[in-house]
Amino acid sequence: MLDDFKTAYGHRISSKKLILAINNFILEKPEYQYKIFVGTDSENRENKIEFISVIVIHRVGYGARYFWRKKIISKKLDFYQRLWQEAIFSLNLSRDLIESLSHFRLNFDFEVHLDLGLNGKSKSIIKEIVNLIKNSGFEVKIKPESFAASKIADYLL
Repeated sequence: MLDDFKTAYGHRISSKKLILAINNFILEKPEYQYKIFVGTDSENRENKIEFISVIVIHRVGYGARYFWRKKIISKKLDFYQRLWQEAIFSLNLSRDLIESLSHFRLNFDFEVHLDLGLNGKSKSIIKEIVNLIKNSGFEVKIKPESFAASKIADYLL
Protein backbone atom coordinates (compact mmCIF):
# COMPACT_ATOMS: atom_id res chain seq x y z
CA MET A 1 0.00 0.00 0.00
CA LEU A 2 1.15 3.49 -0.79
CA ASP A 3 -0.61 5.18 2.12
CA ASP A 4 0.79 7.60 4.71
CA PHE A 5 3.49 9.13 2.52
CA LYS A 6 4.79 12.66 2.84
CA THR A 7 6.63 14.94 0.45
CA ALA A 8 10.20 16.01 1.12
CA TYR A 9 8.68 19.06 2.84
CA GLY A 10 6.66 16.90 5.23
CA HIS A 11 3.24 17.44 3.63
CA ARG A 12 0.92 14.44 3.53
CA ILE A 13 0.18 13.09 0.07
CA SER A 14 -2.49 10.58 -0.92
CA SER A 15 -1.48 7.43 -2.77
CA LYS A 16 -3.20 8.70 -5.91
CA LYS A 17 -1.37 12.04 -5.76
CA LEU A 18 1.90 10.25 -5.04
CA ILE A 19 1.62 8.18 -8.20
CA LEU A 20 0.55 11.23 -10.22
CA ALA A 21 3.51 13.22 -8.86
CA ILE A 22 5.92 10.50 -9.97
CA ASN A 23 4.21 10.21 -13.35
CA ASN A 24 4.20 13.99 -13.89
CA PHE A 25 7.84 14.36 -12.84
CA ILE A 26 8.89 11.82 -15.45
CA LEU A 27 6.56 13.06 -18.21
CA GLU A 28 7.64 16.66 -17.61
CA LYS A 29 10.96 15.81 -19.31
CA PRO A 30 10.61 12.34 -20.85
CA GLU A 31 13.82 12.70 -22.83
CA TYR A 32 15.91 12.22 -19.68
CA GLN A 33 16.89 8.95 -18.01
CA TYR A 34 15.08 8.13 -14.75
CA LYS A 35 15.82 5.84 -11.86
CA ILE A 36 13.48 5.03 -9.00
CA PHE A 37 14.94 3.83 -5.72
CA VAL A 38 13.14 2.40 -2.70
CA GLY A 39 14.83 1.98 0.66
CA THR A 40 14.09 1.64 4.36
CA ASP A 41 16.06 2.31 7.52
CA SER A 42 15.12 1.88 11.18
CA GLU A 43 16.07 2.88 14.69
CA ASN A 44 15.21 1.65 18.17
CA ARG A 45 13.31 4.17 20.29
CA GLU A 46 12.60 3.04 23.87
CA ASN A 47 9.87 0.36 23.49
CA LYS A 48 9.31 0.77 19.77
CA ILE A 49 11.09 0.76 16.45
CA GLU A 50 10.69 3.51 13.88
CA PHE A 51 11.02 2.60 10.22
CA ILE A 52 11.40 5.21 7.49
CA SER A 53 10.78 4.12 3.90
CA VAL A 54 11.62 6.38 0.98
CA ILE A 55 10.82 6.53 -2.71
CA VAL A 56 13.37 8.51 -4.73
CA ILE A 57 12.76 9.51 -8.35
CA HIS A 58 16.09 10.54 -9.89
CA ARG A 59 16.24 12.48 -13.14
CA VAL A 60 19.79 11.37 -13.87
CA GLY A 61 22.09 14.37 -13.88
CA TYR A 62 19.24 16.81 -13.21
CA GLY A 63 17.99 16.34 -9.66
CA ALA A 64 15.49 14.19 -7.85
CA ARG A 65 12.35 14.14 -5.74
CA TYR A 66 11.60 11.94 -2.80
CA PHE A 67 8.66 10.87 -0.69
CA TRP A 68 8.76 9.15 2.68
CA ARG A 69 6.69 7.50 5.36
CA LYS A 70 7.19 6.43 8.94
CA LYS A 71 5.94 3.18 10.43
CA ILE A 72 6.23 2.29 14.06
CA ILE A 73 6.32 -1.21 15.50
CA SER A 74 5.63 -1.37 19.22
CA LYS A 75 7.70 -4.43 19.98
CA LYS A 76 11.32 -5.29 20.37
CA LEU A 77 13.19 -6.79 17.45
CA ASP A 78 16.81 -7.79 17.57
CA PHE A 79 19.27 -6.30 15.09
CA TYR A 80 18.82 -9.03 12.49
CA GLN A 81 15.03 -9.04 12.76
CA ARG A 82 15.10 -5.27 12.16
CA LEU A 83 17.19 -5.70 9.01
CA TRP A 84 14.79 -8.36 7.72
CA GLN A 85 11.83 -6.09 8.49
CA GLU A 86 13.48 -3.19 6.63
CA ALA A 87 13.91 -5.45 3.60
CA ILE A 88 10.29 -6.68 3.78
CA PHE A 89 8.97 -3.11 4.01
CA SER A 90 11.06 -2.13 0.98
CA LEU A 91 10.06 -5.24 -0.97
CA ASN A 92 6.33 -4.73 -0.34
CA LEU A 93 6.58 -1.03 -1.14
CA SER A 94 8.43 -1.84 -4.37
CA ARG A 95 5.78 -4.31 -5.45
CA ASP A 96 2.97 -1.83 -4.75
CA LEU A 97 4.79 1.01 -6.47
CA ILE A 98 5.59 -0.98 -9.61
CA GLU A 99 2.01 -2.22 -9.79
CA SER A 100 0.64 1.33 -9.48
CA LEU A 101 3.08 2.75 -12.03
CA SER A 102 2.42 -0.06 -14.52
CA HIS A 103 -0.74 1.76 -15.62
CA PHE A 104 1.46 4.45 -17.20
CA ARG A 105 3.92 4.05 -20.02
CA LEU A 106 6.95 5.33 -18.15
CA ASN A 107 10.56 4.54 -18.83
CA PHE A 108 12.73 4.15 -15.71
CA ASP A 109 15.17 1.84 -14.00
CA PHE A 110 14.24 0.54 -10.56
CA GLU A 111 16.40 -0.46 -7.59
CA VAL A 112 15.81 -1.56 -4.02
CA HIS A 113 18.37 -0.05 -1.66
CA LEU A 114 19.23 -2.01 1.49
CA ASP A 115 20.91 -0.58 4.56
CA LEU A 116 23.38 -3.46 4.59
CA GLY A 117 27.12 -3.41 4.10
CA LEU A 118 30.12 -5.68 3.88
CA ASN A 119 31.52 -4.06 7.02
CA GLY A 120 29.83 -4.47 10.36
CA LYS A 121 27.28 -6.87 11.80
CA SER A 122 24.95 -6.88 8.78
CA LYS A 123 27.47 -8.66 6.55
CA SER A 124 26.44 -12.05 7.94
CA ILE A 125 22.92 -11.84 6.45
CA ILE A 126 23.54 -9.88 3.25
CA LYS A 127 23.39 -12.90 0.97
CA GLU A 128 20.00 -14.10 2.23
CA ILE A 129 18.33 -10.69 2.14
CA VAL A 130 19.80 -9.76 -1.25
CA ASN A 131 18.63 -13.09 -2.67
CA LEU A 132 15.11 -12.46 -1.36
CA ILE A 133 14.94 -9.13 -3.20
CA LYS A 134 16.60 -10.45 -6.38
CA ASN A 135 14.35 -13.50 -6.49
CA SER A 136 11.39 -11.12 -6.34
CA GLY A 137 12.62 -9.57 -9.59
CA PHE A 138 14.31 -6.41 -8.34
CA GLU A 139 17.77 -4.97 -8.78
CA VAL A 140 19.45 -4.58 -5.36
CA LYS A 141 22.08 -2.19 -4.04
CA ILE A 142 23.92 -2.37 -0.70
CA LYS A 143 26.25 0.12 0.98
CA PRO A 144 27.93 2.22 -0.24
CA GLU A 145 25.60 2.37 -3.28
CA SER A 146 22.33 2.14 -1.31
CA PHE A 147 21.92 5.84 -0.56
CA ALA A 148 18.10 5.78 -0.51
CA ALA A 149 18.24 3.63 2.64
CA SER A 150 21.61 4.48 4.15
CA LYS A 151 21.50 8.26 3.59
CA ILE A 152 18.01 9.61 2.89
CA ALA A 153 15.94 7.29 5.12
CA ASP A 154 18.64 7.44 7.78
CA TYR A 155 18.58 11.26 7.72
CA LEU A 156 14.80 11.27 8.23
CA LEU A 157 14.97 9.08 11.36
